Amino acid sequence: MEQSKITFFDLSSIIPLFSAINLCKARFYSNFVFIIKRMKSKVLILFVLAFGSCTHEPLTPPIEPVSSTKEVQPSCPTCATNPICPVIDDITQDATTTFTVCSPTPSGQGSFVLNSTSCLIWTPNNQTQIVNTCIVACTKGVCDTTFIALFIPIPGEDPTGNSCNVDSVYFVNDVLPILTTNCAYAGCHNTASASDGVKLNNYANIINTGKVKPYQASNSDLYESITATKADKIMPRPPAPKLTPDQIAIIGKWINQGAKNNECVSQACNTVNVSYSTFVKPVLQACTSCHRPGNSGGGILLDTYENTKSAALSGKLYGAISWTNGYIKMPNGGSKLNDCYIQKIKSWVDAGALNN
Repeated sequence: MEQSKITFFDLSSIIPLFSAINLCKARFYSNFVFIIKRMKSKVLILFVLAFGSCTHEPLTPPIEPVSSTKEVQPSCPTCATNPICPVIDDITQDATTTFTVCSPTPSGQGSFVLNSTSCLIWTPNNQTQIVNTCIVACTKGVCDTTFIALFIPIPGEDPTGNSCNVDSVYFVNDVLPILTTNCAYAGCHNTASASDGVKLNNYANIINTGKVKPYQASNSDLYESITATKADKIMPRPPAPKLTPDQIAIIGKWINQGAKNNECVSQACNTVNVSYSTFVKPVLQACTSCHRPGNSGGGILLDTYENTKSAALSGKLYGAISWTNGYIKMPNGGSKLNDCYIQKIKSWVDAGALNN
């Protein structure tokens, strides 16, 4: 039996073979052992290859990075923003990923911190201009940038107790009642339902989730929604009635006047000769989406005058809107109607709930 023959070859003599078949572009750190063992008429060829590392071209074409942009507005002149997190979709985030914040431009408008989750928190300080910055995330030399535009903060609250100016629109007096009765109810935009993530039950939620941009009604999501004409965009959603032109004008004017969290003290609430057609019906119109045949929430129907009168004379209507113990609060899950509205409806009920 012939002796086995073992011959050692330097790796450099066979590298062209690997290049030819494009196995990979490699760096090899050990010799290639070529063993030929003759056994009768057969030849057994055993390749033993040891190597330190191997890199090859990606199997998929490289992705062209696309930068992201975020627009944020502080809710008051000294209020810190919610964490603004980078959009990482062009690189793989791992333990080696680093995050860098670009210097805010212009400077001197506020300060920022990067929290433990690498999200930016901006605190304005006498900010009078739009500030631009960015967060750059990098993994192994490849980076992804999220550009951030920080809008001028929402003006602060007006001192309460101001007398009403006929040329001004006030959030508490004029805007909140419209949104509370027409939008912030169960199944739509109260805190429990929050349809599409939008809550319209108080000032902070209206500004933030309604994406209201002070002085820019046409660029505010809230205003775009209530003025939409396409069937799939109209707000409030049918069967709830659309806001009246006057109500839309009030909201638009409020935004263009700065979308302030303001209120005023008007003359005493006028509860004399309250009209069903000009006051009670418009105030309760949004309630018909819940209080109609087939969906009589709390056993109350408000879809017609006769049904509204029945609810009024039974005591259920006033009990519900005044949040009296023993009655289901209305709007369900929304904010309570303002006191003047409740007093006026009670006056109408006390006068016999006339169809006037």
